[in-house]
Amino acid sequence: MTATGVFKPRRFSRLVLSDAQNVSRDPILIFAIGLSLIMPVAVAVFRADIDAAAAAGLCVAGLSRYLAAVAFTLPAFLVGWVTGFLLLEDRDDGPLLAMEVTPVGKGGFFAYRVANTALIGVVIGIVTARLLFPELGWAMSVFLAALVAIEAIIVAFILLALASNKVEGLAITKLTNIGSIVPLVAVMPWPWRYGAGVVPSYWIGELIGLSPVAFLPLAASAVLAFGVHVAAAILMYKLAVSRLG
Repeated sequence: MTATGVFKPRRFSRLVLSDAQNVSRDPILIFAIGLSLIMPVAVAVFRADIDAAAAAGLCVAGLSRYLAAVAFTLPAFLVGWVTGFLLLEDRDDGPLLAMEVTPVGKGGFFAYRVANTALIGVVIGIVTARLLFPELGWAMSVFLAALVAIEAIIVAFILLALASNKVEGLAITKLTNIGSIVPLVAVMPWPWRYGAGVVPSYWIGELIGLSPVAFLPLAASAVLAFGVHVAAAILMYKLAVSRLG
């Protein structure tokens, strides 16, 4: 059997159920998943109140749109962290090594983790995009959701590539979560804001129109966004696989 055997519906569903049970035993993982949904919903529901309070107290107009950019990106980092943490457990506690003697092998199990993360990222991304940016339309919502899914995978790979254990994984997470506020760099004037273009999450802010003046056409920004995300994912994948041995 090849590694793709892991995607057979019955086997895939069993792995998903096993992961759900593992996550349910860890309050921190439950909190991370819950926060990935609560924050976007809260921003969407209280958008008018946030804008009114910011305008009255801070003399800032449209604050909710900036918060929406962070709320939209944050789930990628939280979902990616959950996957990365599970992969660290699999590597350090032995299950990943034991997978070598199974029909799907270690590669198949790794592919399952990536696919499951991408699926969750896309679903959350579409829902939150429609909640936070309904004016962008379905096509852009799906595209943004795909970017969020890739970002979640990148975060998972970063933990697996850089962390020697779960304690280090928690420390690295504090640094990777900074990426959720990088979309706000898009408010800076060009060309300075494009210095952050090497960070995948920056392009979320560019695509949702945080910048008062768009220097690049939307199509060009979309192509660059996709290219940066894929390049970062490939790089971190190679680093992660090298740590798996």
